[in-house]
This record gives sequence, C-alpha cells and structure tokens, in this order.
Amino acid sequence: MSQLLLTKLHHFKLDMLKVRDGGVESINIMNGHINLMYIASGHGFLTKNGEQEALKEGKSYFLTEDCHFLSTSSELLTVYMLSWDKEVKNLSYVLSIRLADQLPAKMVSLWDEAIRLQNGESLSAQCKFQSAVWTILSLLTDYAEVDQIEETIELIRKNVANPYSVATLAEKANMTPNSFTRAFKKRVGMSPKEFLMEERIQTAKALMLQNKGITTKDVAMKIGLQDEFYFSRLFKQKVGEAPTIFMKKSKERIAVVSQMFLQDHLLSLGIQPVAAPFYPSVYPLSGGLPSYLEHHLQGTRLLNAEKMFKPEEILQSQPDRILKTPLHNGEVQAVLLSHQQRVQHISFKTEWNDYLREIASLLGRESMVDKIEQEISCLESKVKDELCPLTRKGKWAVIWIRQNEIRLYGHSHHACFDLLYQKLGFEPHPDLPTSGYRLLTVEELATLNIDKLLILWSHEKDVWKVVQSKEWKKIKAVKNKEVYYPKSHEWDPWGPIGRKQMLLQFSSSFKASKLMS
Repeated sequence: MSQLLLTKLHHFKLDMLKVRDGGVESINIMNGHINLMYIASGHGFLTKNGEQEALKEGKSYFLTEDCHFLSTSSELLTVYMLSWDKEVKNLSYVLSIRLADQLPAKMVSLWDEAIRLQNGESLSAQCKFQSAVWTILSLLTDYAEVDQIEETIELIRKNVANPYSVATLAEKANMTPNSFTRAFKKRVGMSPKEFLMEERIQTAKALMLQNKGITTKDVAMKIGLQDEFYFSRLFKQKVGEAPTIFMKKSKERIAVVSQMFLQDHLLSLGIQPVAAPFYPSVYPLSGGLPSYLEHHLQGTRLLNAEKMFKPEEILQSQPDRILKTPLHNGEVQAVLLSHQQRVQHISFKTEWNDYLREIASLLGRESMVDKIEQEISCLESKVKDELCPLTRKGKWAVIWIRQNEIRLYGHSHHACFDLLYQKLGFEPHPDLPTSGYRLLTVEELATLNIDKLLILWSHEKDVWKVVQSKEWKKIKAVKNKEVYYPKSHEWDPWGPIGRKQMLLQFSSSFKASKLMS
C-alpha cells in the first residue's frame, strides 16, 4: 500500500546546475516533460529556437523544449530545475500562470532542502519532499506587487506612443493610483510619468538615427506627442540640445563594422554612428557596452560583435559610409552596398590616436584631433605625477588571471601597456615580452622575481583561486605586499572617451587596490 502511495507521490525531479563565467549548459527536455528553472545567482542568456532571453537573479522560466544557457557573470550562474510529466492532470494548468520574482535569500534554502529530501525512501520523507516542492511552487506563482510593476514597465516600453494615465496603469496592475505610484517609484526611482518621458526620449533618439530623412514632426507623432514644438523643448530639456542638433551628429550616416569600439573615436569627433558593435556577454549590466558609452549610444543600432555580423542588420540603418576593420579569427565579412555607399577599410594599429587621426581624416574633422590629444596628454601627465610615489621604485609586470590560464603581457604595441609603461611611468620588468602576451603558470611567475604586480580585467573568483595556492605566496611582489588589483573591467584606452575614463579612475582606484594575501 505504501509503495503505491510513493509511486503516486513521485511526480517531481529536482536538480541544481552551476555554470562558470562564459560556460554553456544544454538542457535536453525529455518528451512530455515540463521544466521550471529558477536563477539563484549570476546572470546570463537563455537561447531557444534561435531567440535569446536575459537570465536574471530571482527570476523563473518555464522550459518546454531543448535549449541552452550561457553564464555572463563573474559570479557562478546557479540554476535550480524542477521537472514533471506534463500528463500529471493536477499540474496541467501551471504553464498558464505568471511566475513571480523571488529573492534567492528566500528561495535557496527551500530548493536545497527539497533536493535533500527527494531521494528519501520512506513515506514520511516523500511527504516532506512533496510539501517542500509545493512550497516552492506556491512562492514562484505568488504573483506580487513587484511583478505587476515589471509588467507595467514592459507595457510602457512597448507602447510609448500611448498616452497612458496613472489611473489606467494602476488599474492594469490591480492597484490604486496612489499605491501604484509609490510602488513604481520605489522600483524604478522615478514616477510613471517621468519614466514614460524618459522612454519617449530614448525612442525619439532611435527614430532620428535609424530613419533617414525623418522630421521632428514625424518623431513627435510616433512617440505620442502631437505638438512638435513641445517635443523640441522637452528633448532639449532632457538631452541638452535640440533635436535638429542631435540629428546633425548623424548627418553622414556611419556604421562601424569592427570588433573594436571605434564608436568611441566617432563620438569624440561629434558623430554618433547609426550602427556599432556591442558585447552582450562581456557587459551584461550596461546593454553590452562599457557604461561610459551606454548613454552616448542611445538610438544607435547595436551589432553583436560576439557573432558574425549580418549584412542585413548593418544595412537596415541605411549607412552612407561603413568603417570596417579586419575581423578576428580570420573571419571574412562581406558587406554589400549600393553605389552610393562606401566602405572604408581601417587596418589594425598599435596607437590609440592613429585610429583617431585616420577616422578624422576620412570624415574631414582633422582640426579636432589636436585638442583631443592635448586634453588626454595633460591628463596623462597629471596621473603620472600622482602615481610617482608608487612607480619610481621597482619593476612591474601586468597579468590577466583567466578561468584556465594566466597571461603575462608585453610592454609595448598595445594601447593599455603603452599608457602604463610609456606615459604613466611604470618601469617594465626586463623579462616581459616586447608585445602581445605569453601564457605561464604561477610557478613560472614566481621565478621572474617581479617587484610589483598589477592584475587587470580579472574576475574575482579566478583571482582568489590563484591567490590561495602555495606557489602564489612564493612570488616576490606577493612577499613584499606589492600586488595591485584595481576594478578594471571597463578599462579600454583604445579610444579618447575610454582612455579619459580610465585615467580619471586610475589614480584613486589604483592606490586603494593593494591586494593583501
């Protein structure tokens, strides 16, 4: 009798998966099964049927077909899975229920307890297991106030031309106007009306950049404003310049087809590209771009540089000119253009300002280069003076600690290391490569007798794994407590804006970054 009860109770199966940064996990859905996935930590992307969806901590997703997910966070992507046969009658309706966001602090212990209980053989253990699973299901289907606000945000974003009133939005969220406004402001940081205006301005930017010849009147109508003069005043108030001035930035429509952020150079020359590359897995929290470029590129069509560029995506932005560099890994990229459109091929360069000068020459903006270079040069001199107490003694090396390797970088022919060793006064260790990098072990690093060590771009989990090893403690710089690990994830000095941003952060973050192991 008890065996029959156990058979009836055993509908569910639970599992937990952990994926490291950059790792991919495939999910093979057994025929006739339904999976419920909960994200306990980290960030990433879920891909199914060629479509990509962002994975966020605290969210749940139904999976009914084969798929895979990618981790894009320095923190492990931790995923809990609950599966059951879709023929179980009392669960057939679950797929129609909206899933609620729930904090990991509230959910992880419940998942872990359910996993611990699922292999229990006694009737008591199985009853406890079932109770744990139903508790999880009840929380993940407990659609709450925060979920209603999230849906409202998506509704506004998809319908910016609709003049929703607060009363209408509150009604859709099943809330009173006052409680809805308070909840919305707590979640978003601004009122529903302010958020709608922000979304309209962002949409207006995209319309002006992506639609050749569009008028301010057309833009105003498309974002739900009947008065183009009111739109112009609003745009200037929010952006700091009139729509006509904004549109002049893309008067000559330029697309960037490159795995480098050449848009940095264009923006410094007063030009916003109509299309430019982005890296969604490298910068998942800022729209696939370094945060210092994200705001400047609102309205630009973003091209995924982690994949082969698609010519149709490039041409949708109607470019007059394309700036193109050779692509990595020997990839061949053909871009078909009409006779009115031109492709400018830009070769790889070792100096950041060589790109600036060539692009400025192509666009007739050479007169702006000297001022940009002078500003950067003054900033470099200032930072060099501030760092002098740290750099005047000892020889340096720069490493990047990655998941399965350590890279020791050369002292020249790279914008970052030219900046450190030639502009900021760091003296390179004599055993560094001249250019590029070489792979080495911690033991090999210890034999180099490096006085001072700088760790760049490395994820914390990879650094701490290396730091805990016995070999790490044999490194001279470690013994002398001269290891520096600044927050450098966005340090990219290949363009004027990125270089300036790095320099502005460098001195203060560097001085506070000594790694005490």
